[in-house]
Amino acid sequence: MWKNGKEKRADFIMKSIQTKLTVIILLIFIVSMGTLGGLNYWKARQMLSDSLVKEIATLATVSADDVNDWIEGRKLEMAGIALAPVLQTGTLENIGPFLMQAAKNNSRYETFGYIAPTGIALDSKGVSVNLGAREYFKKAMKGEAAVSDPVVSPATGGLVAVVAVPVKLDGRVTGVFFGAISLDEISQKTGEVKIGKTGYAYMLKSDGLTIANPNKELVMKDNPIKNDKLPLALRQTAERMVKGEAGTTTYEYNGVEKMVGFAPVKSTGWSLAVSLPVSEATGALSDLTWISVLTILIILIITSLIIIWFARQIAKPITVLEGAANKIAGGDLSLSNLSINSNDEIGRLAKSFEQMAQNVRELIKQIYSDAEQLAASSEELTASAEQSAQASNQVAISMTEVAEGANLQLAAATETSAVVEEMSAGIEEIAANANLVSGQSEQAAGKAKDGGAAVDKAVSQMSQIENTVNMSAQVVAKLGERSQEIGQIVDAISGIAGQTNLLALNAAIEAARAGEQGRGFAVVAEEVRKLAEQSEEAAKKIASLIGEIQTDTDTAVEAMNNGTREVKTGAEVVKAAGVSFSEIANLVTEVSEQVKQMSAAIQQMATGSQQIVSSVRNIDELSKKSAGEAQSVSAATEEQLASMEEISTSSRELALLAQDLQRSVSRFRI
Repeated sequence: MWKNGKEKRADFIMKSIQTKLTVIILLIFIVSMGTLGGLNYWKARQMLSDSLVKEIATLATVSADDVNDWIEGRKLEMAGIALAPVLQTGTLENIGPFLMQAAKNNSRYETFGYIAPTGIALDSKGVSVNLGAREYFKKAMKGEAAVSDPVVSPATGGLVAVVAVPVKLDGRVTGVFFGAISLDEISQKTGEVKIGKTGYAYMLKSDGLTIANPNKELVMKDNPIKNDKLPLALRQTAERMVKGEAGTTTYEYNGVEKMVGFAPVKSTGWSLAVSLPVSEATGALSDLTWISVLTILIILIITSLIIIWFARQIAKPITVLEGAANKIAGGDLSLSNLSINSNDEIGRLAKSFEQMAQNVRELIKQIYSDAEQLAASSEELTASAEQSAQASNQVAISMTEVAEGANLQLAAATETSAVVEEMSAGIEEIAANANLVSGQSEQAAGKAKDGGAAVDKAVSQMSQIENTVNMSAQVVAKLGERSQEIGQIVDAISGIAGQTNLLALNAAIEAARAGEQGRGFAVVAEEVRKLAEQSEEAAKKIASLIGEIQTDTDTAVEAMNNGTREVKTGAEVVKAAGVSFSEIANLVTEVSEQVKQMSAAIQQMATGSQQIVSSVRNIDELSKKSAGEAQSVSAATEEQLASMEEISTSSRELALLAQDLQRSVSRFRI
């Protein structure tokens, strides 16, 4: 219950115009100030970030240049020592004492050395080694000063780098002078680079190995490029550093977001980087944020007080109007003056409200007078409506009987129309079939005539075929006689070839007896013998073929004779068919004429049936219209009866409403 009461009270408060104005204006103000504060914070953060990027990039470049300047100073220092005459003209035995003295005079160098063109080196400690494969030796022999990557000194354990310069005589390189220099000074310079509270600098050599870092455990041990435990962004930054690039980047490591600026040490393959946690850079921004929040809260409190006062001034006259409206709602129309004298919209609303109350008073008076007249008129209307309803009821009963008779007439007309339409459809179908039969009869007559002509033509062709077969039989018979004559000739040729063969054989024998004189004759006799044999073989083949031809000729003669008999029989049959076709054509022509007459009669019947159907349809349509009109009149009468009943009911209800209106108007105090 306590909770429901609290909710009702909150609901009542939110229904107040004063509360709504206060809440809406405060919300607009809070959103505006919050947006403005957010934009200021974003802009300040962006400006601070840009400034930090420039600062850390500049610091990395300056620090790298400091290291580079220090390296260049060592190169100049070594080049000055390399001008000593003993290095230019002396032997290794003479150079040894010079190297020892130079090491005493320059404490920052752990050792000095000289390398002959052959690569044999001698240092200030008297140690002789071959350094011909070292890159700094090769570069110095080309006339350029060189610096090696840092290495751990075996003597001190510190980082050293070899600075090598060429030794020249008359512009010609005669050897290389080098010094192993401690990088503690460089490490110290790197350690002095500070940014923020925890920012620091570190340095990588050409392969990515760390050579300077506040954490000594990482020096000459950690290689960010090869350390998979490090973030990818940091490894990529290390790759850019060893490539000699300069720039800035951010990465996150162990939950801390850091910004790194890096730049190359130009005279070496090294690169220096400066790292700073981003949270340190934005520390000042956090203070600015708190100041902005407190300022906005103070402004919000002051603004809230002003808004509450302003909302109260607006809501006060509205409260007066609310009280007056509640009185009118309770039936009290005796409103005179609201005492609201402002000239703004609310003042004009109050004057309009007073005028409205006056108009309502006049309206209530008029309604009370009209309600009395309405009650009397409604009673008279009720009596008239009841009389009209009784008359309409009698008319409705009569029209219902008329409509039922029209419906019976419509049903009979509809049934008659259906029967006549079926009969008409049957007649039309018979007419169509008769037309079809007539057409087919005409076609049959035409076909019969065509068949008769075809039979006549066939008889003529059979006669021609008979003549042709007879002539062919005669030709084949003559061909048989000629083949017999050819057979006799072939027999004669075969005999002559046999005799020629014997004569050739005898001639060959005689030629053989004649010796050399008869050799040519023997050759001719041999050829004649061969020709005789070939002629005899050909004659035999011709005789065989002639025998086959005679056999085939006899067969053909027999077939021709049979064909002649069949042709005669066929001609007689075709003639008989021609006579039958003529009779059929005559009968078909007669049938076609009869069918045409029947079709004409059926067409007349179809035309008459269509007229009957049309008449029956007209009767059907008239019956439908009559039934429809009767139903419409009956329905209209019923509707009129219903309307009169509704009017009667409405008039009674109107009388009751007039009485209720009189009672309602009597509630108002005028």
